[in-house]
Amino acid sequence: MTAYTCHWIETAPQRKNSAPLLIQLTLHPNGYDGQAYWKRQEARTSAERFKMVEDLAFPADGGPQAVLQRFIALRATLADAGFQEVVAPGTVYGPASIAGHRPKTSDECLMELAALHTECGDNNIALELLQQCRDSEGAWFWHTAAQRAHANRARANPGPGADDDWAAALNHCVAIITSAEEQNTGPFYMHTGSSSYYFGDSYGGAPAQLAAAAQTMTEYALCIANEPEQALQAIALADSTSSGTTPIQQFRVTALLQLGRTAEAHACHRKWSLRMPEVLGDPVYQNYIQRETAKANDAERQRISALRFEYAQGEGATAAELDLLREHFPAVVQSTACAAYLHWISAPDQSHQLTVVDGEYRQSYQLFSIPQAVEKHAEIMDWLGLHDDSSPELAAEIRQAIADDGIDPLSMLPIVGDENSSDCFLLRTAGPDVGAVYFWSHEESALFNPIVAGAEQLFAWLRAQAESGYTFSL
Repeated sequence: MTAYTCHWIETAPQRKNSAPLLIQLTLHPNGYDGQAYWKRQEARTSAERFKMVEDLAFPADGGPQAVLQRFIALRATLADAGFQEVVAPGTVYGPASIAGHRPKTSDECLMELAALHTECGDNNIALELLQQCRDSEGAWFWHTAAQRAHANRARANPGPGADDDWAAALNHCVAIITSAEEQNTGPFYMHTGSSSYYFGDSYGGAPAQLAAAAQTMTEYALCIANEPEQALQAIALADSTSSGTTPIQQFRVTALLQLGRTAEAHACHRKWSLRMPEVLGDPVYQNYIQRETAKANDAERQRISALRFEYAQGEGATAAELDLLREHFPAVVQSTACAAYLHWISAPDQSHQLTVVDGEYRQSYQLFSIPQAVEKHAEIMDWLGLHDDSSPELAAEIRQAIADDGIDPLSMLPIVGDENSSDCFLLRTAGPDVGAVYFWSHEESALFNPIVAGAEQLFAWLRAQAESGYTFSL
């Protein structure tokens, strides 16, 4: 599933003293569920976020063509309305990211249209459009678009008539590979010609386009020329790009099987979780999977049986620290539901730290002292206010999501964690389920996940998690 994103910017804002209007269009002619998708967003370049204007889905039958025709019509409408098609300097995360844009060339517009026609199966039209490009013959994306159209047409019309299309597709692949070899550097540092232009997230940059060329060469070598060794050489080129795909791994398995390298083929199929029927139905593969599964299960049992759990006592809270707790979280001292935590933090004979030792890996869970807890709470509140200035709408969404869950962050007391991590376990000191323990992560700041009903259960729960094979990582 490839997403195609393009941008138009207002050349002369119609609203007086306003920033230009920016339009971002994202197309999925063939979506993940078979449908086609159209998303149009707009914003002034001075705005912080885009606003969704159109979010449409089209059925699989005729959907790609519907998206394509809508794209062609919008392109004409916006040109008449004084908008200019532009190329962004990088990924557009928000309207401000368009800064540094440049006008899109006529060749780039033709290549975009060709790419979309290819997605719709209109390979003849795509190739005609590419022939109209005047200054892009050396550009990688021009070759990428052409090889895709030729290879698609060859697949759709198998037999001797496909020979010319396969030959053309391979010539375009060779042009890309030759350019890569001449540059004599890593794929991530290669230039792709024509201002490094591409259209579609599956073809972004040299690695992806080089991998696409290698995949087409692999397919031809394996499925048309019956040369599995050549196929593996092309696959090695795809491997060098770190942009391999599921089809590449399937081709690898097929090539290895044709060469009699069954063990390697089966290992590859298992590693990439492929679902090739001819492999899944092979009794030899089924026996291999049973053996590997048994080995993995045995290794997991040995790992878990070797786990060590270290407990360390801590100092009980002082009267001054309890006064600090009463000042910031008076409900903890007043609520009987929080008595277990008060006993825990006050008793020096209680374990204040649990460490799970898993080979060379150690994960510690430390009961915070009251000053640490107060400091950690302030840190969490800072995280929750992270977007207040940069993105007020997002900040409001986060706070609303927390409120919808019935949580008041001001009443959530951090009790256990790691001083080097923002993530921690918190005691609910007010509202429903007071006394329960929740987990909070800065990466999902709107979520407070309930863990156990009381603080006295937390270390036992963490140990049980580790013993079941899932050590909780902070």
